[in-house]
Amino acid sequence: MAKIDPSFIERFGPHVDAIFHDIAHSTNGDSRSVESDNIFFPMTRHKSWFDGHSFATGMFPFGNGKSQESSSEAVNCYYGAYLWSSVRHAEVASDVTDFSRLLLAMEVRGAKTYWHMIPKSILGNSTDATAFHHLYTPDFEENYMVGNVGMLDVAANTWFGTDPLYIHMINAIPITAITKLLFEKDYVKYEYPFLMDSRNSVEMAWRGYTTSIHAIIDPNAAWKEAQDLVSFELDAALSKSQVLYFISQQPGFGLASETRNSTNSTKSSGRPNSFSLTTKAPSPSQHESSSSSSCASHPSCANTGLTGECCPSSRNIFLDCCSR
Repeated sequence: MAKIDPSFIERFGPHVDAIFHDIAHSTNGDSRSVESDNIFFPMTRHKSWFDGHSFATGMFPFGNGKSQESSSEAVNCYYGAYLWSSVRHAEVASDVTDFSRLLLAMEVRGAKTYWHMIPKSILGNSTDATAFHHLYTPDFEENYMVGNVGMLDVAANTWFGTDPLYIHMINAIPITAITKLLFEKDYVKYEYPFLMDSRNSVEMAWRGYTTSIHAIIDPNAAWKEAQDLVSFELDAALSKSQVLYFISQQPGFGLASETRNSTNSTKSSGRPNSFSLTTKAPSPSQHESSSSSSCASHPSCANTGLTGECCPSSRNIFLDCCSR
């Protein structure tokens, strides 16, 4: 809102600041300050600097100490803090913005370390074998996602059920621009097949989330799935248009259809400008690396199954897979 309407800051800035400082206050580390700027806010109220992530509970005692179920909601909490600080302090270099980025980076790293799991038996000797932490026992890693991280234990369940769908998707909501950083392709290519294995369908309330995660590894297939979404039946934090927009921003979306339609140079592609396509003239290295515009002459294009003309297409568009 502040980016669209500059008067928003003037009218509501102090109110949003109060919410911001309740989670991302950067001073008053000992919570004893009586200065006016600190008296209401402790430093990073929810963040554990020792553990490297946040805890959602703290008001009430639990047998396993503090705990956190939805790592993705925590990530988006700090993502929101970063976005607000970048608008609130847009005119000056701000330590507040940098501190928000630090909190966000810590939370993303903490989620990948303590929540995301890939069994060693699946990785084997692949190049991904050294990319994942292995903090838990092999049998527990078979869940691929931790449901709840406590100070004294971890659990593969949620407070509302034990279905793996709940465990995985409660750690994916909400779907925003930061989702792609939290759920990288190297993780999703193992996690998504596990989640959907032997699952004939997903209830509509959760289907928008599973479709969005699928888009990270196969945006074109996810786009087809999304056509069957019923917006008013999705979870209240999601809409069909939001899912479609998220899918459209994933690398590789539309590339296959670009090649299939390359023979029709007069037909508009109708794709957003943010797709990974370029109409710029090729660099000298592009000319040197291949003497042919066919997809087959460019290994990256061929490996994705593209056929026809790629570099450039008949509309003089160089796909992202073109040799450079």
